Amino acid sequence: MNILLAILFPLLVQNPVDSPKMGNYKIYIFVAETCPICQYYTKKIKEISNTYESEVVLIFPNKMSTDESVKAYMKKYQIDFNYILDKDHKWVNKFDAMITPEVFVYNTKEKKVYYQGRIDDNYARVGKRKLKIQSDDLINALESIKTNKKIKTATTQSVGCYISKIKS
Repeated sequence: MNILLAILFPLLVQNPVDSPKMGNYKIYIFVAETCPICQYYTKKIKEISNTYESEVVLIFPNKMSTDESVKAYMKKYQIDFNYILDKDHKWVNKFDAMITPEVFVYNTKEKKVYYQGRIDDNYARVGKRKLKIQSDDLINALESIKTNKKIKTATTQSVGCYISKIKS
């Protein structure tokens, strides 16, 4: 029995050497507390974080965002992610973010963005939701990363509230 277990154990505990670790990836999401589209996506973002065991970091680029307003938003939508107040737009400029919500799947080891854009195509435009999601873009990108495949669509156009850029 011990010999059989010794032979089968490596097969039961699959840990492929070639498989990328989701721990090397962070999901940065630019959000605004007052953006209805950001509010709509809070549940899905929690589900994605749990499913893919990826760290989600919310970035608040709005000058009016404060620790208090962010904590109230997170409490209201029952989210417990790390967050960054980006009033000086250091992160906006790093990723060239334009919209809230806009997602960046970033490989921390390679210092490279693997996916940029929308969460899915549920919003055709601001104020206009579709009845059915046809393209689950963020999940598709994460599945590709998880299975070590090329991401078919690595960039999509986000729909939401524009980030007012700080003039230099």
